[in-house]
Amino acid sequence: MGHKHLRQVAKELKKIRKWLEKLDLDDSSVEQITSLLEDIADHGGDAERILRRMLEEEREQRAILEDERELLQAILSALRTGAPPMGDIRDELSDLIGETVEITVTFGPVAGTVIAVRNDYVVLEDALGRFVYIPFASIQSVARVD
Repeated sequence: MGHKHLRQVAKELKKIRKWLEKLDLDDSSVEQITSLLEDIADHGGDAERILRRMLEEEREQRAILEDERELLQAILSALRTGAPPMGDIRDELSDLIGETVEITVTFGPVAGTVIAVRNDYVVLEDALGRFVYIPFASIQSVARVD
């Protein structure tokens, strides 16, 4: 590349950098884009490879954002229902088999001894000897009763 051409490329890169800064991108994004543009200027024949790399990085970032969005939706859903995630409830109740607990559900508290923990519900035996089946989706909290 000629000296005159390099000056022109540098000038164009400065314009692009200022334009990127106006987009209110974080510094690392601006640096990454600028670095890629410099690579394009230095290796004109490799522009297609660089653009493919940029597209692949964008796809990866979108995939990560989609995973984070799904996780946040699951958390938000659990917060709306007031129910902890089922796996956490199942593990906690499994540790309490044989113990007396008070489980708060959507209609109020239920007390009894944890008899069994199944895939999506727990079985308690109340003070009168009756079995009470409580779906995890209804559980808001669990407390051991001493």
